[in-house]
Amino acid sequence: MIRIFLLIILFLYTLNGDMLDDANSAYKNKEYLKAIPLYKKLARDGSKEANFKLGVIYYSGKGVKRDLNRAVRYFQNAANKADTKSKYNLAVIYGLKQYVNHDNRESFNRFLELAKNKDPKAQYRVGMALLYGIGVDKDYKDAVRWFEQSYFIGGYKPAGCSLSLMYVMGHGVLVNLGRAAKLAKDGMRYNLPLCKKVYKEFNLHKYKEDKGFKFGFYK
Repeated sequence: MIRIFLLIILFLYTLNGDMLDDANSAYKNKEYLKAIPLYKKLARDGSKEANFKLGVIYYSGKGVKRDLNRAVRYFQNAANKADTKSKYNLAVIYGLKQYVNHDNRESFNRFLELAKNKDPKAQYRVGMALLYGIGVDKDYKDAVRWFEQSYFIGGYKPAGCSLSLMYVMGHGVLVNLGRAAKLAKDGMRYNLPLCKKVYKEFNLHKYKEDKGFKFGFYK
C-alpha cells in the first residue's frame, strides 16, 4: 500500500514538473493565454514558481487585463513560501498610488525587511525612501548608509548614482565633487540616466576623481 502511494506521489510530481515546463515554454513564447491555466493549476497545488509567474502576469497585464489585487494574491502565495522576488514585488505594489491598498509606510517596511537581509535592490529602495521622505521621515545619513551597502557590497550600480548626488548636494555627507565624479563615471559606463544627469548638470568633468575613495568597512 505504501509503495503504491509513493508511486502515485512520484507520478503527480513528474506530471506537475512537465506541466511547469509547458507553462514556462508558453510564457517564454508570449503565449500567455496558454500559460495561465497551466500556472493556475500548479498554483492551486502550491507551486511557488507558478504563483510568482501569475503575479507577474497580472501585474504587467500580459495577455490579461492588469489586476493588482490578483497580482498581490499570487505574489503573497509565493512570498509565504519564502520567494524573495515576490516579497520585493509586493513592496513595489504597495508603493503604487493606483493600488487600492496603497500604503507607502507598508511599502517601506517591506523593503526594509528585505534590505536587512542584504537584498541590494531593496537597500537602494530604502535609501530612496529615506532621501525623499516616502513612507518614512527624511534621514540623509541613513540614506547614505543604505546606498553604500547597496553599491559597495551588493554591487547595485544605481545606488552609486544616488551616492554621487548625495556628495554633490552634501546630503548626509560633506560635499566632495571628486567622489561624486568617480561614482557618476562608474554609472555612466552602464548608461544610467541619473549618473549622466548629475555628471552633466554639475560639470563633474572639471573635478579630479578622488583616487582614495573607498570604504574599508565594506571591503
